[in-house]
Amino acid sequence: MIEDINSAGLPPGLLRLMDNENPLGPSPLALEAIEKYMQAINRYEWFEAAGNGGLQHLHPVNMLIQALAKSDGIPLCNPFAPEAPHPYFISSGVDQILKLLAVAYLTPGDRELIEAEPGYGEISEKARLINDGGIPTRLVRVPLTENHDHDLDAILQAITPKTALVTITNPNNPTGTLLPYEALEQFIDATPEHVVVIIDEAYHHFVRDPNYRSAMSLATSRDNVVVVRTFAKVYGIRGVLLGYAITSQAIKKKMLVYNHARASPLAIMAGIAALDDHEHVRRSKQVVIDAKERMYTAFNEMGLAYIQSHTNFVMVHVERDSQSVIQSLLDRRVAVSPRGSQVLKGWIRVSVGTLPETEVFLTSLKTVLAKI
Repeated sequence: MIEDINSAGLPPGLLRLMDNENPLGPSPLALEAIEKYMQAINRYEWFEAAGNGGLQHLHPVNMLIQALAKSDGIPLCNPFAPEAPHPYFISSGVDQILKLLAVAYLTPGDRELIEAEPGYGEISEKARLINDGGIPTRLVRVPLTENHDHDLDAILQAITPKTALVTITNPNNPTGTLLPYEALEQFIDATPEHVVVIIDEAYHHFVRDPNYRSAMSLATSRDNVVVVRTFAKVYGIRGVLLGYAITSQAIKKKMLVYNHARASPLAIMAGIAALDDHEHVRRSKQVVIDAKERMYTAFNEMGLAYIQSHTNFVMVHVERDSQSVIQSLLDRRVAVSPRGSQVLKGWIRVSVGTLPETEVFLTSLKTVLAKI
């Protein structure tokens, strides 16, 4: 029953399966880091005792870059020198990076942005704001294929000399579908060099396909590719706002001109700790696997179509008006997402929860569908 639910980070009796959050809560090691360094937030520069009795001057951004490079398998100069070229750009969340790229590449005016429909949409919303602000900007939304994948051929056909940005979320949000590396590589090779291709890998940790490859190597070997990643999902530290991009020096240089979204040192230290929290990552992946398997079984029993997902959420076709189902669930204090339902009529997006949370959702969904 909903009264028995006590979800991480929420008041009792509320089930929130709408923003693809980590149902286990934040990385414990990240919380320890926040507790350790929070007493220093009154300082512009941070120090801690060194093993030789001296003091160590901390440089959180440089520390995170080195930790990310180790985690991502990207070589840096040795010894590390922050002034030397490297592919990392640290920011206060992926959304800020997407908006920054929109400002950097669309505000000259008379430019175009291409994104799938449905897609994540954050950068498309920024493009609309730029256009509404008096800077002519054309937004092109390209429908997904019948299998709910990105239609890369159609995106290529939509590119014009005015196209500045193409954004691809892989795995996609809200459909959870995955493009193979080879398809992305061919697409990028066929894309004109004046177009910057953004690949959002927010959900890459949840991909179980043994053939999956990140697009990071494309970002480090091409001048017009950006890969963006977040600490909000598997690491569960959405509230501190931390994300990063991997890209060329040319794109980094342009981003720095417009940058206004520096990550806080506290967020960065939490992120460094989270990268080492392998047990939390393992448990977070397993809860996603278990919840999706339970939902798939239930949806099959209920005769509901769904999309096999490579993420921590599932799209399910409820065979009724999406908004009515979402509101009826919300009346029962179960929140799911309408993302994508404006295009995919009758579908809702459900984030994974723990198994007890998943059971409450499924029971609530059965009750709602029986009444609508």
